[in-house]
Amino acid sequence: MTKTGRINSRLLIRGVELCVFLGWPEEERVEGQVVLLDMEIILPTPPSACVTDQLQDTFCYTDIITALHEKLQTRVFKLIEHLCYEIYQLVKPTLPVEAKLSVHITKHPKIQGLTGGVSFSYEDEK
Repeated sequence: MTKTGRINSRLLIRGVELCVFLGWPEEERVEGQVVLLDMEIILPTPPSACVTDQLQDTFCYTDIITALHEKLQTRVFKLIEHLCYEIYQLVKPTLPVEAKLSVHITKHPKIQGLTGGVSFSYEDEK
């Protein structure tokens, strides 16, 4: 606790490239396509690693990313909404109970005139 009140901590994981079989038409799901994953993890109590500088006192984002690559490599998704939900379901149990999680997926479908992609988020209430 500081003089100004409670301290939250936040870990942002940005631009994780995931190769997934995704798309509504079957032909779009034939080959894997790259989507970008951004996650935000809010911890109302900062991990003790802030003080100790030890990995065992926090959670390892490398482990989270590696597990996602492994678990998603053979899965097939028709909708970005379902993919985002499934990623949330995979990550949430690995975090401290009080942590808030936001999962954000961006896909770049081949649609004429669409230059920024399409994104969907699934998240805990903040």
